[in-house]
Amino acid sequence: NSLSLLTQNNLNKSQSSLSSAIERLSSGLRINSAKDDAAGQAIANRFTANIKGLTQASRNANDGISFAQTTEGALNEINNNLQRVRELTVQATNGTNSDSDLSSIQAEITKRLEEIDRVSEQTQFNGVKVLAENNEMKIQVGANDGETITINLAKIDAKTLGLDGFNIDGAQKATGSDLISKFKATGTDNYDVGGDAYTVNVDSGAVKDTTGNDIFVSAADGSLTTKSDTNIAGTGIDATALAAAAKNKAQNDKFTFNGVEFTTTTAADGNGNGVYSAEIDGKSVTFTVTDADKKASLITSETVYKNSAGLYTTTKVDNKAATLSDLDLNAAKKTGSTLVVNGATYDVSADGKTITETASGNNKVMYLSKSEGGSPILVNEDAAKSLQSTTNPLETIDKALAKVDNLRSDLGAVQNRFDSAITNLGNTVNNLSSARSRIEDADYA
Repeated sequence: NSLSLLTQNNLNKSQSSLSSAIERLSSGLRINSAKDDAAGQAIANRFTANIKGLTQASRNANDGISFAQTTEGALNEINNNLQRVRELTVQATNGTNSDSDLSSIQAEITKRLEEIDRVSEQTQFNGVKVLAENNEMKIQVGANDGETITINLAKIDAKTLGLDGFNIDGAQKATGSDLISKFKATGTDNYDVGGDAYTVNVDSGAVKDTTGNDIFVSAADGSLTTKSDTNIAGTGIDATALAAAAKNKAQNDKFTFNGVEFTTTTAADGNGNGVYSAEIDGKSVTFTVTDADKKASLITSETVYKNSAGLYTTTKVDNKAATLSDLDLNAAKKTGSTLVVNGATYDVSADGKTITETASGNNKVMYLSKSEGGSPILVNEDAAKSLQSTTNPLETIDKALAKVDNLRSDLGAVQNRFDSAITNLGNTVNNLSSARSRIEDADYA
C-alpha cells in the first residue's frame, strides 16, 4: 500500500524532527551528539577545552597574586626590622654612648636579626616556604604548554643579607688610653729629646733618663736638669719675699708663704732673718735667711722649686717636677709607650693607636672586647676576627635594604603581570564562549 508507506515515512520524518526539536529545546544545544554536526561538535569541543583551560588559568593567576602578596608581606616585615636596625646603628655610631648603651643597642639589633630569620623560615603559602630558599615558582596562565609566568624567589635571612654576625659593639683595636683608663695600666710613655731617651711614668708623671736613675726637673731656662746638677735653677723660694713674710715671728710660730706652711725654728728679727722649716714633698726642708736688711740670701737643706702644678718640691725625692709639658717645651718626640696590664707587657705605637703584646713574640695587634658579663677584655687579632664590629655598618645595612627592595619590586611587577593576564584571559574566554555558542547552542529564533 503505497499511500500507507508514504504516510508512515512522513510520520517518521515528523517524529524525528520533533524529537530533535524537543532535544534541542530541552538541552539548549544545537549539537547534542556527534550525529547532529560531526565537524561542528569537534570544533566546539576544542573551544570547550580552551575555555576550561583559560578559566582555570585565570584562577591560577589569582593564586599567583596571592602567593606574591604573601611573599611581599613577609618582605615588608623584614624591611621594617632592617629599618629599625639601621636606626639603632646610627644611634650606636654616635660617640656619646657608654659601653652599657652600646650593649643595649646591640641586644635589640640581635633580636631584630633573629626575627628576620624567623620570618624567612616560617612564612609559607599552602605549605610552600616563600623565603627559605632560592627558587622559581611557575604559574600556569594559559591553556597550553609553556604559557607561564615565573615568580623569582630568593632566600632572605640575616646571612644572605650580609648581616650574619652584624655587630656595632664588637672588638675594636685597643689604644694606649684604653689600657690606662679601662685596665689601670702602669708603665711609661717614651720620648726622645735631642737623641736622649726619656720616660714619663703614666701614673705619677715623673720623668727619668732611661740611661740612669736621675730624676729631671724643669729649670728656669726651660731646659731639663738632673737632681745631681749643681746649677739647678728652678723656680724656687725667693729669700727677700720669705724674709718679709717672717719678720718678728717667734720661735715655733707658723705662717703661710706662697701656699706653703712654714714653722719658725729660730725666732726671726725685724728684718726677717732666721731659720724656718716646711714640709715639702713629704720631706722636712730647712730655710736659713741672712742679710735680709741688704740683699737677702737663702740657704736650704734641699734645692726647692715650684713644679708645673704650682706646688713646691725638692730634687732629692721622686717628684713630678719635669712633666710631659716640660718635655714638649724641649721639642720632645714621642716614640711609643711600654704599658703593663696584669703582668703582661704591651708596646704602644707613637700615636697610641696600635698595641702589640711583647711576650707573644709575634707582635699581634691587640683588640678591646667584652666578656660575657660585659667587662672589658684584651684579645689578640686572631681571636678578634669573630668579635670585631662590622666595618661600615650603615653601608652594610643599606645593601641589605637594597636586596629586599629589589625582590619586592620584582614581586610588585609580577602582580601587575598577573592582573594583566587575568584581564586578558577573561576577554579571551568571553570571545571563545561566544564563538562556541554560535556553533553548538540551539537557535530559538
